Amino acid sequence: MQTKIRWASLLFLWFASTLFMPRADAAENDEAALRAELRSSPHKILFESYRDDNWDIFLMNADGSGQRNLTKTPDVHELYPQASPDGRKICFLADVSTDGKTTRNVDYMNADGSGRKRAAEKVREPCWAPDGTKIAFCKQEFSKFNVTDYVSKGLYIYDLKTGTTRQHPNKKIHHLYVINWSADSRWFVSTVHGGMGFGHAILALGADGDRVVDLKAGGCRPCLSDDGKKITWSRDDHTICVADLNLSSQAPAISNVTVIDHRKKAHLYHPDFSPDGKYVTYSVGPGGRVLKSGPGTHTQVAEMIGVRGQWNLYLRRANGQGPAIRLTDDASLSNKEPEWIRGASKE
Repeated sequence: MQTKIRWASLLFLWFASTLFMPRADAAENDEAALRAELRSSPHKILFESYRDDNWDIFLMNADGSGQRNLTKTPDVHELYPQASPDGRKICFLADVSTDGKTTRNVDYMNADGSGRKRAAEKVREPCWAPDGTKIAFCKQEFSKFNVTDYVSKGLYIYDLKTGTTRQHPNKKIHHLYVINWSADSRWFVSTVHGGMGFGHAILALGADGDRVVDLKAGGCRPCLSDDGKKITWSRDDHTICVADLNLSSQAPAISNVTVIDHRKKAHLYHPDFSPDGKYVTYSVGPGGRVLKSGPGTHTQVAEMIGVRGQWNLYLRRANGQGPAIRLTDDASLSNKEPEWIRGASKE
């Protein structure tokens, strides 16, 4: 009897090995193929990283190699990098602390870190105009800084050539965060939280008027593809999605939703399309409220800007196929808010 049991056990182990091992080999091959694709990509990835008690903006290759610090400013905390459509400039948030008080500003510079200039003070997350000549941002709602990202009021446009700033014609804009400017210049797409008659939604707002459309996507932190035909966002704390986006119809809407990644325990945020639309990068990290843990960090929910946590960057093909691969891997660092920057070669 014991011999029969032993042979049955061996037979089961053999069957299990033949059943599962090829799948493991296939997964490894898929990851190797994806990393090989990324090594040949001309495009790179910007991200914010907390190292040596300071937030700086880093640049790395599409496969996660070759990390380089672009800002190197121990007395200023740089966050939320945004690349111009042609890849020549970067705008970002710069937190300056004076007598324990934080001022959050929008700065911009050349892609190599040179030629740094200030566009505005006491502001929220910026984005570029499709032609790269202007930067849009929201102003913070109150004079005193608050790390909560949606505490904003009004939408403003800064002109790089003239150095002037104008307000968006819709004066009712309130509590927006993570704004995007569509490729055709006709729309802004943003999250709203507790403002403009909405509890929490992703909106399309007319760039030159008062029109506001609820895209009914759920979730937050949208990002548009370079051609404006796709949208990616965090549908909830644990899910990154991609969908088709139609901003040219009378009723802008999304369709054909694909789940890129879903994890029951980790939190997934800050998705961004590669310039060619092939890949989506995003942050994976902790949820819940995180305590201040060093200079330039703040106490708030973990995904907010300036809040330090154990975040790392991941990537997956935008069609949802193949593996999700990790681009950064260091539990002592906080790497988040990835942003693709176009390389010298264009599609």
